[in-house]
Amino acid sequence: MKCLILAAGSGSRLRRRADSKPLFPLLGVPLIERTIRSAQAAGADDFVVITGHRAQPLRAFLHRLSGRIGAPIATVHNARWREAGNGVSVSAAEGKIEEPFLLLMADHLFDPELPRRLMEAGAPENGLRLAVDGNRTNPLVDLEDVTRVRREGERIVEIGKGLEWYDGFDTGLFLATPALFEALREAQAEGDTTLSGGVRRLAARGKALALDVTGGFWCDLDDEAALKKAEAVLLQRAGGKERDGPVARWINRPLSIRLSRWLARLPVTPNQISLLSFLVSLLAAGLFMQEGYPALAAGGVLAQLASIIDGCDGEIARLKYLGSDYGGWLDAVLDRYADALLLFGLTWHQLHMGGGDAVLAAGFLAIVGSFMVSYTADKYDGLMREKGGGRFRIGRDVRVFVLFLGALSNQVTAVLTLIAAVMNLETLRRLVVCRG
Repeated sequence: MKCLILAAGSGSRLRRRADSKPLFPLLGVPLIERTIRSAQAAGADDFVVITGHRAQPLRAFLHRLSGRIGAPIATVHNARWREAGNGVSVSAAEGKIEEPFLLLMADHLFDPELPRRLMEAGAPENGLRLAVDGNRTNPLVDLEDVTRVRREGERIVEIGKGLEWYDGFDTGLFLATPALFEALREAQAEGDTTLSGGVRRLAARGKALALDVTGGFWCDLDDEAALKKAEAVLLQRAGGKERDGPVARWINRPLSIRLSRWLARLPVTPNQISLLSFLVSLLAAGLFMQEGYPALAAGGVLAQLASIIDGCDGEIARLKYLGSDYGGWLDAVLDRYADALLLFGLTWHQLHMGGGDAVLAAGFLAIVGSFMVSYTADKYDGLMREKGGGRFRIGRDVRVFVLFLGALSNQVTAVLTLIAAVMNLETLRRLVVCRG
């Protein structure tokens, strides 16, 4: 599937933030890269980008990006980008594309599911299909600037920015056939150089259809307010993990998201963040092994801090398209080492404070239980997913938080005993559930 992306405009309302709007780094990733990667995730594998303002740096960036994502990215320059509407930018690709294609805007964010649904629905012969948002109270939409759509069933009957009667918004996501180029020529011959002008010509022939995508995520980044809203949504989506336990969901994740917002602007990788989390855990374990309450309490605080940082590696991976199987595996391995060191450090502390064999046994069982809960997590989560129900979960987030509370309250033996009991009982519960 070819994908045509319009990136010719100057983005005047964001000029003070970036001289080239497509290259503006939103949470560390240029807008044009977010558009291309989202389209690629939807199934597009061949890209044509229309350039205009600041074309040379954009072409240079796209050349490098093509190598990184393993997909061809051609550029076509629209010499009339200053004087004409976005329909002329689309027309610049005529002759370059001879089959149905995705048509996207470089300054729109969207869930890859939306263009995927467009491709599944298909475009009418010699026509196009537009993803239309029927939520007229969408908080991400700027009513003063958005293009409005009126439909009859799935047919588009009118489109334009000034429509008084409308039932949806143009999301900027199209699946078009080359017939759009002819319709744009007709519109431009009458003085209308907008993309909507070409869509109106196809709509008059019954060849412009809508796909309702109400509830799907999309955002047009035209000004500062839109950027702030989009940033908040991206952070929320990056932080949402179905496998989060209660502590991760309600305590760690809100804090790690704030940290990731800052980290996204730095040249750090998810693996580096995983290593940082492990080193903080290592320092916490070292403090646990010292005598006295101050070192114990400081170790507890650092252990909980490491747990919060541990959420950032996945968030940065999702925000900056840096996820990898190796990264996930490395994170899991380091977490297991961190668990063992933290629990061993607590056990060492209590033994040197006069604890006996009971402390040694509790520490050993706590380490074993924590390993077994982690070992059985994938099998258990997969089975619960197949059954389609919710799942009760006690994982690392709960374990580290209890450890943190125990260190602060100086109740090391009690905490080791509690972790040992809960982790091993949870493992047994999972064995029973999965057997059934």
